[in-house]
Amino acid sequence: MNPYDEFQVYDGDDICITKEIIVTQPSLKEIKLFGEQKYFSAVHTLTSVGADLKWQLWDMGIDYTQIEDYDLFIKLISQLVSSKKYIYFELTSHSEKYQKELANYSKEELEDLKTNPLELVLKDIDFADFVPYFIEKSNQVVLYNKERDITIDRMLYAQIVEVVRKIHGFKRNNQVPANERTKMDLIEDAREEARMAAKKPYKSILKPLVSALSVYTGQCGDDKIMNMTICKFFDNIKRVGKIQDAQMLLQGAYSGFASLKGVDKTRLDWTGSIE
Repeated sequence: MNPYDEFQVYDGDDICITKEIIVTQPSLKEIKLFGEQKYFSAVHTLTSVGADLKWQLWDMGIDYTQIEDYDLFIKLISQLVSSKKYIYFELTSHSEKYQKELANYSKEELEDLKTNPLELVLKDIDFADFVPYFIEKSNQVVLYNKERDITIDRMLYAQIVEVVRKIHGFKRNNQVPANERTKMDLIEDAREEARMAAKKPYKSILKPLVSALSVYTGQCGDDKIMNMTICKFFDNIKRVGKIQDAQMLLQGAYSGFASLKGVDKTRLDWTGSIE
C-alpha cells in the first residue's frame, strides 16, 4: 500500500508518514531562496543507495553491492543530511578554545552549519537531533529523538524515501555489476566522474526547465511557474514532452511521412501515464 495519495502528491499537499513525520513540498521560489544546489544535494543524498555511492563506500571499506539501503541510511546518509548545528554551538560557545578551527570557516560557512539540509523536505525534522538506538526486541537499530519521542525504523525510512522519490520523479538506482571486474570498473568510473564534476561550476537544474515551460505555456514574465510545487512542476515538464511526442507521431502518420505500425500505442495517448 502506498504511503501517499498520488493526486495529493501532484497538488503539492504535505504527506503525513506519521503524526510527527511529514514530507513537505516546496515551491520553486522557496527552493531558489533556500539554495537550489543545497536542496537537490540533500534530496539526492537522502534517496541514495549503495550504487549511488560506489567509490565513497569502497574507500570506507564497504562493498556497495552488499549494504542494504536502510543500513546505509543509519550508518551514513542520516549524518550527511543533518545540520551541523551542534558543531556550530560548540565552536562559537568556546571560541577561544577553537580559534584555529574557526579560522578555517568563513562567516557564511559557519552560519551554514546551522542549516538543516532537509528543511524544505521533512517538516521540523533534523537528523542531527536523532541518535542510533538498538532495540533488542526487534533486533534492529533505529534513529531516535529522545526529546520528541520520535523513532524512525526500517519501515518508516522506506516510506519517507518512497514519497520523496515520487515527488521528484526519482527512480531507485538498481544497477548491479555482472562480476567483480565490472564492479571495480564502475567504482573507478564513478570516482572519475565525481572528480571531473568537482572542477566544474554548478549548473542549475531548474533554470532551463523553468525557461522552457515559461515559453511553451506563454507565461513569461509572471510568477505562476515559480509558485508551483516541485512535483507538479516536474510532472508538467514530462507531460509537455509526452504531448509533443504524441503530436509528432500523429502528424507524421496523417501526412504520410511516417507509419504507426509497431509504435507503442501508449505513446499516442498524451493523457496517459508518464511514469
